[in-house]
Amino acid sequence: MGKRGKFISGVVTASTALLLVYFLSESTQLPSPDSCQQTLAAAALAREGGDQNTLVDNALLQQPSCEEDAEASSLR
Repeated sequence: MGKRGKFISGVVTASTALLLVYFLSESTQLPSPDSCQQTLAAAALAREGGDQNTLVDNALLQQPSCEEDAEASSLR
């Protein structure tokens, strides 16, 4: 096998390895958590006081956009 054949073989091997790693990493990823539920959970678990009040206020402010996103995804 000449230099050209070794080069092509190396490129094919490297490409195959990269594609294998990519597909394995994509297939093992966990779905991203719902940010609306995380916001409400953070507010519920926070210590009482300033942090909890701030997180509850933030969750309430984001609630209308979360409801719009939920309605839009249910229509699809």
